[in-house]
Amino acid sequence: MGEAQSNQGPITLLDEPAIEFDAVDLDGRDVRLSDLRGKVVLINFWGVWCVSCREEIPELITLDREFRDRGLMVLGADWGDEPSALPPFVEEFGISYPVLLDDGLAERYGVIVFPTSVVIDRSGRLRARVEGFLPERFEAMQLEVERLLDKSE
Repeated sequence: MGEAQSNQGPITLLDEPAIEFDAVDLDGRDVRLSDLRGKVVLINFWGVWCVSCREEIPELITLDREFRDRGLMVLGADWGDEPSALPPFVEEFGISYPVLLDDGLAERYGVIVFPTSVVIDRSGRLRARVEGFLPERFEAMQLEVERLLDKSE
């Protein structure tokens, strides 16, 4: 485990099994990590109250739209909000990917900074973790997503 340096900025590169989960999304559907094997999964932990999260969400929407057809699954994982606060927020931002209700997933992934994103490869291994939102970190994460998509195709 180490920190990767690139001209786009640092992200933490990992190689460990991702933490399995069985969550419910805003539409009441079950979402299981095990069902997403074969896809590159990006889980973004955020809250309605988080200013940096609000800045990052449009970038995630673009990433989702650009790479969904190549096998990327973006999941938003809410933390600390009442479920009733989520639909207006999702509508306001036009979030195009599933939003998971707060069920302790952030705690299981050891999230203490919001937003935090984790990237999981097609075999279910945790490959990258990005804490906070800075454009250069997001660009580095996007490059890692693209690398994993290219590697797995």
